[in-house]
Amino acid sequence: MKGKILLFTAILTAAAVAGCAAETKSVKPEKVSDKFDKTAEMTLNGRDYTAHLRRGGEDIWECEFTQPDCIAGLKLTTDLTGCMMTYNGLEYLADRSDLPEYALMPQLTAALDDVIAGRNVSCTEGKDCLTEVGQNFTASVRKGEITSLEIAGQLTAKFK
Repeated sequence: MKGKILLFTAILTAAAVAGCAAETKSVKPEKVSDKFDKTAEMTLNGRDYTAHLRRGGEDIWECEFTQPDCIAGLKLTTDLTGCMMTYNGLEYLADRSDLPEYALMPQLTAALDDVIAGRNVSCTEGKDCLTEVGQNFTASVRKGEITSLEIAGQLTAKFK
């Protein structure tokens, strides 16, 4: 039994010091570029999505989906007042208060805005990146760029 406990402890220790998760010390948030213009490969509740994200300023985002095929071409543009949705020539403007709080885009862009602003995050420096943890997310930052984000165990995103 002691051998199993020691093995389990050794595995946990090895996992904790591997890669970016190898936390060395608490640090201040890294200055992250507010010019976000990247392709995101995302998984939400087991479904995969690919979209191009552009940031126009705090709470101002444009997202155009390219995968899966059933929503390719769907474009969402949000600002402080609402969200313009366009798809195959159709347009719909939704008031910001009508948007579901836990939908893919509101969760993702709110977390990205927090990381970019360095707001409400605690940071640890690892071997080759910074890990920033917010209220419900964990982000990896390398050289002033957000490389990945995980939200509440439901949404993961990698940025290229």
